[in-house]
Amino acid sequence: MSSTDTVITHTYTYDGDGAYGIHTISVRGFNLANNDTRTAEVDVLEWPCQSPIVTVDQSSPLTAEIKDGFVVSATFDVDCMKNERFTAQWQLVNSSQVVLQTVQNATQLVSAPYAVPVGIYEVRITASYWSSYFQLSDKTVIVNTTVNVTWSELVAGIEGSQSIINASANETVRLSAYNLTYDLSIPSTGDKSGMILEWRCKRASEMWPSQLSTQSYLPHNGTSSGCFGDVGPGILGFAAGLWELTFNTGYLEPLVYYNIEFVVTKGSRSGSEIASLFIREPLAPVLAIRSVTYH
Repeated sequence: MSSTDTVITHTYTYDGDGAYGIHTISVRGFNLANNDTRTAEVDVLEWPCQSPIVTVDQSSPLTAEIKDGFVVSATFDVDCMKNERFTAQWQLVNSSQVVLQTVQNATQLVSAPYAVPVGIYEVRITASYWSSYFQLSDKTVIVNTTVNVTWSELVAGIEGSQSIINASANETVRLSAYNLTYDLSIPSTGDKSGMILEWRCKRASEMWPSQLSTQSYLPHNGTSSGCFGDVGPGILGFAAGLWELTFNTGYLEPLVYYNIEFVVTKGSRSGSEIASLFIREPLAPVLAIRSVTYH
């Protein structure tokens, strides 16, 4: 009588967290004459699954000017054998909790220049797993960071003011600030809306006081009188709101350095530019004596 070996394979499927741990597997074989039983212990291990770790790049800006936009970056550490799909969702949320931008499965959120108004925004990052077999909702991680979008500067400029302007006595001087003055918070440099303009004047040796008087003209009544030498620095009231300042140097004192300052304000922001002006000494009159003989 002969026998042959028979190999029987059985696959067990463990359902749920309660299946983890030590299990005893019994196999019983028998025939008409005899039977036998064998047992084995099997340790069913749980697949490791850690919640994702989200690390926001510390070099990402917490404050950004509106003209620059901003980029917030993050790294994701994923360690979950149960995971079949990992999702990283970015949301840009304003102060009213309105979602302005959503980005899926990226390592950064990019907000272009001028894309959002000035204000404080929340960048919300949601990292989650999905599995067709395991319930992984408890592994979802939400990380928040804020970005403060601020105004950009007001730029003020006077054409030709990069060096000292040498002017002759009784010469007409024209200073223009239109082309070199703009608001960097607005994409168009030609948009001058909301700007308040002001021209100031003082001698270069004087200091700007905290309070400036408004002057209706450029006086020159002799020594130490040109450009408010007698009453101190002042605001040129006759040029209020004008992009150009035109005046005759006859109102200024020769051989004196002056500072003509252009100031632009818009809300709480301001910008300024100073033109340095030197009045040359007027030429002395040329006299000639002609002798006339009468017969």
